[in-house]
Amino acid sequence: MPASALTESVGTAVTAGTEALLAHRRDDGAFVFGAHHASPLNTAGALTALHFADPEGSAEAIERGVTWLCETQRDDGGWAMRGVPTEPLTTALAAAALHLLAPRRAASAVHAARARFDELGGSGAVPEPAMTALIRQFHTFAGLPHEGAQRRLPLELLLFPGLSRRLLSLRLPIYASQALAQSAHRRRGPAGRVLDRLARPRALAIIHDAYEREGATGGFSTDPWLTGLICLGLARSGQAPDLVRAAARWLRSAANPDGSWDLMPLDVTWTNFATAALIEAGHAEDPQLIGTREMLHRHQQPEPFDALGCPAGYWGFSSPRSWPMALETAESSAILLKLPGGADDRHVRAGLAWLTATQDAAGSWSLAVRNSKPGGFGPCPQMTAKVVGALLDSGAGADDPRVAKAVRWLLGRQRPDGSFEAMWYRGGTPGTPGTAAALEALSRAGRTGEHHRAAARARDWLLRTRHPDGSWSTGEGTRPGTVEETAWALRGLLAAGLSPADPAPAAAARWLVDAQRADGGWTPGPVNEYVRGCARYADDGIAAGLALRALAHYRSAEAAEAIGTTGPTTGAPGTGAPGTGAPGTGEGGRK
Repeated sequence: MPASALTESVGTAVTAGTEALLAHRRDDGAFVFGAHHASPLNTAGALTALHFADPEGSAEAIERGVTWLCETQRDDGGWAMRGVPTEPLTTALAAAALHLLAPRRAASAVHAARARFDELGGSGAVPEPAMTALIRQFHTFAGLPHEGAQRRLPLELLLFPGLSRRLLSLRLPIYASQALAQSAHRRRGPAGRVLDRLARPRALAIIHDAYEREGATGGFSTDPWLTGLICLGLARSGQAPDLVRAAARWLRSAANPDGSWDLMPLDVTWTNFATAALIEAGHAEDPQLIGTREMLHRHQQPEPFDALGCPAGYWGFSSPRSWPMALETAESSAILLKLPGGADDRHVRAGLAWLTATQDAAGSWSLAVRNSKPGGFGPCPQMTAKVVGALLDSGAGADDPRVAKAVRWLLGRQRPDGSFEAMWYRGGTPGTPGTAAALEALSRAGRTGEHHRAAARARDWLLRTRHPDGSWSTGEGTRPGTVEETAWALRGLLAAGLSPADPAPAAAARWLVDAQRADGGWTPGPVNEYVRGCARYADDGIAAGLALRALAHYRSAEAAEAIGTTGPTTGAPGTGAPGTGAPGTGEGGRK
């Protein structure tokens, strides 16, 4: 469509997207998407936990859950959440739960599931070693054959608090419960038994700390998966029967009437994506967001998470008792800064102080625990770039030690092809989310030739991986474009100084406009749940928030260019990263 027609279409899409997002605002100010996110993985975990914790008291819940798993098994024999291709981890754990709880009734379902698991590549197709070990554990419970030996979880690791936190991060309470269970069932020599006796109080203290800080409800982070795994470990260990009973009660109360358990609530995550988009669309002063600001205030954690060594001041992804997340803390802080009164908001100051205190020694940010081991919860380029953005929004300059150190770390994490990794959302291999976020951070905070060259390489990677229709996918050109990747790329390229009239941003905006549904939302692709690459969910809130924010940013960039003002970076429109001297992309930017 001609440029003028695109401008009009973008405006229409922004208006419709804004109305659609505001329709998801709850009375308490939170934005919520999807009343029912039934998770086969959570259901399998909760059922297995209830079987070991309180089989008689949970008989009705177990019966409903078994029925639900049998009825929702796919024609290919596997399971996954709605909108997600069948996954090996979920399929393996659902099969184990059915074989454990209803071996005769579910025999054909288990047979089909095991065949599908093998077709998907078995345990070798599960990218996280901890999840491979979990499959072996569940199959051992159920009496199913499995690949490899069950690895020992040394309880004595917990005698070294700093080391165990850095190695395990948010998995620490889960590890403590599972290691307790293993120590109760494995034979050990005299020295091993002494170490177990010494470490057992430490393990119980870790779990009790998580339990008490959440109000002793029995739930952990309002999450059936975490609660199920901790309950399972404690039940098998014979320790803390009061916690086991409370966790079993909580799991029963969290079950849906149809027998399933949902994905954990994502109140803060959904609210962040929606509110950031609405602010970009010009609604920072909207009275409807007053309650949203108050909701974010309530969800900030006023107490430290001592077991993890985390100070107070963070946000998590779910309830007011959520576990610490650097990504949500950066995003919530940046959003509150842009709402009325943000400059004087004590919650912003507390969030930024938490981020400052948890910056890794190398300059990066890990998910929750400072200096976490690289891997599942360790240093992440996208997360680090997001924190840099929040610091810059707060008034920190490019020479601020926190920002300068983070930018130096980002330079060292750029792949030879110019891309960056992202731990969450689409995570794992280098791709569009991490590259776009790093490009925006480098464009805003880069000051040296080295910074600008890195930004130019990231920009060029995005341009090379663009599909002919103007969209982006996971970076692998054979896959169809997604709303999320296209939105991330569009924002990154505009932040790098490309003109909205350039072929790549214009085509991306056109693609997002065309992809908008009649209801004003956008159709999501699968993003990571819990551990990257192992379990995923398709989320309307993330897709809609990203798409609306990108189109609103495109509209603002067009308006700024029309009156001759500069955009968010100091680079001239169409020149790429500031100071690189890179030529404009023109038609040469097409894939």
